[in-house]
Amino acid sequence: MDSTADLNSQRGSQANFDGMMLCGLAYGAQIMLYIQVTQVMLRRPKRSGRTFWFIIIYASILFPLTTIAFGAKFKYAEALYLALPTFTGKIEDYWREHSGDLTNVMSQACVTMIPWFGDGMMLYRLMVIWNYDWKVLVLPGLMYLARIGLSLPILIALTRPTLNMTKTNEYMLIFYCLCLGLNIITSGLIVLRLYMMRQKAEKVLGTLQASLYNSTITMFVESGSFFTLWSLAYMISRVHKSWVQDIFLQPYSYIIAVTRMLIILRMAQGRAWSREIINAADDGVLDWQVSSSTKMAAQQRLPKKFLENSFNSSKSTLHHGRV
Repeated sequence: MDSTADLNSQRGSQANFDGMMLCGLAYGAQIMLYIQVTQVMLRRPKRSGRTFWFIIIYASILFPLTTIAFGAKFKYAEALYLALPTFTGKIEDYWREHSGDLTNVMSQACVTMIPWFGDGMMLYRLMVIWNYDWKVLVLPGLMYLARIGLSLPILIALTRPTLNMTKTNEYMLIFYCLCLGLNIITSGLIVLRLYMMRQKAEKVLGTLQASLYNSTITMFVESGSFFTLWSLAYMISRVHKSWVQDIFLQPYSYIIAVTRMLIILRMAQGRAWSREIINAADDGVLDWQVSSSTKMAAQQRLPKKFLENSFNSSKSTLHHGRV
């Protein structure tokens, strides 16, 4: 029995360490994405408009939160591993006794707030892609508010040395179930809508330009499906009480930040679905401003021979239209 407990404790420590390494990798990806977003925004000829300032404000909030969360987490982990040789208890005991340390409080606060902005982004994108059909927001919106309300007592419990782990684990299970359910609904609705819009987009934009919006990778990124799969893997391992659950839990909020920053990057590059393109696809008419910006995005990313083929096909279409 003791050998089994020691093995589980050793595996738990290994999972904790592996999860910390994944946090570092996810934060590194976040830095790269933030740099790319900054470069794209600085090169924009028109630095105004609601979309421009939304991207600036969102990225300026999400990246510092991720930075503080990772920096404080790293310092707390450093103190933990330095103290272990002289500490008589287990890692869990050290974490419980020092949960009120400033570094842990800062990390937990930022890790709690990152999903607020991450899931808020998905609700915003859900509304844009569904052309502001408020009915699709009812259930995800209620789940989002429930998540925020439940995250506050969990944050207080995780930063107190005298926490009741049994009740906290029950609240956390409900919290992560809400998170998984919310992301399954939003991801599913976004993928469904984008799949339904494929043929309409091709009719309005043409096959060449529509390929930027109809690809499988576009659906995967726009729907935040990577985090949804990550959350599902965590819940499965948690329900089965597997020792690998910490590998998925540690970088949980950082994966949210990375997937949302990918959407922000696509928005900055003009490759994300916008309200104008959705309206054009629904109405079957493409406004000239949307058409010109879409073509510019395509011309910057597609080989010359494809552009020539698109130009020839456009001429052929116009010719047949006149006949």
